[in-house]
Amino acid sequence: MKRRYALAEAAVSCGSPTRGSEGAFDALIQAGLPGLLGDAVLLPMEKLAPCGTWPEGLRHLDTVMEVCRRLRANVLTALERGEYPVVIGGDHSCAMGTLAALGEFYGADSLAVVYVDAHTDINTDQSSVSGCIHGMDLAAACGLCCDALTVGKNRVNLLGENLHIIGARSIDPPEYGIVERVGAHLHTAREVRERGLEAVLAEVLPALAGKRVHISFDVDVLDPSEFTATGYNLPDGLTLAQVERILRGVLGTGQTVSFECVEYNPALDRGGKDLSALMGLFRRLAAGLEG
Repeated sequence: MKRRYALAEAAVSCGSPTRGSEGAFDALIQAGLPGLLGDAVLLPMEKLAPCGTWPEGLRHLDTVMEVCRRLRANVLTALERGEYPVVIGGDHSCAMGTLAALGEFYGADSLAVVYVDAHTDINTDQSSVSGCIHGMDLAAACGLCCDALTVGKNRVNLLGENLHIIGARSIDPPEYGIVERVGAHLHTAREVRERGLEAVLAEVLPALAGKRVHISFDVDVLDPSEFTATGYNLPDGLTLAQVERILRGVLGTGQTVSFECVEYNPALDRGGKDLSALMGLFRRLAAGLEG
């Protein structure tokens, strides 16, 4: 039976220091993403202005949480209708809304997350130096943050052992301790280079057995030699081919229940080069999504 996809917009950029990623959904829709997914159902979202005041350590809290609440509701609606959510951010703070819905629908202990990102995004509201919420979403999903970062009825409390981070290369010192404390699996970009991607996947893929799997892909995991239209351009990233291999490998387990792509900023994409690269990646993944 062919899957029915729901393309859910997460129109937020103020969880990060830069603006523009809230336009990613519109750019990908105009480029033809719904057709690649068999005329996917569209779940758009109103663009909200960033709030002007916020508590210490939680920049633009009200706007970020309103987007996450709306996204949670849309993802839950898609899941309840039997659709496969494909979330398009926006900055990575939107993952709080996605994971809240998935945790509520499937149960947090049944959910594994493959997090392909240049960052670990597991700062708490206490450990974060910047106060940017896009660096706290995994900590919030593991139940480590204050009540203000709870999206749904309850904290998600994702099990750290079911969290697999691949490609990180910008990690704040406190995050190493948090990763170790929750038991998450961290495979840095350096590890991918030194051990090889296949060795990393040989550890990650078997660990997904028996789980519902969510993929969260941040385009800043890519090396700037191949992709620059994002708020962070950090050297020594992954290649498009490596990212495709990771995503196809995870999709090939047949256990994924949702997919998320974040931090593409069309305002930084001169000539649309990176949009073409991203659409090419989606095009090649379309078959894997049907697997």
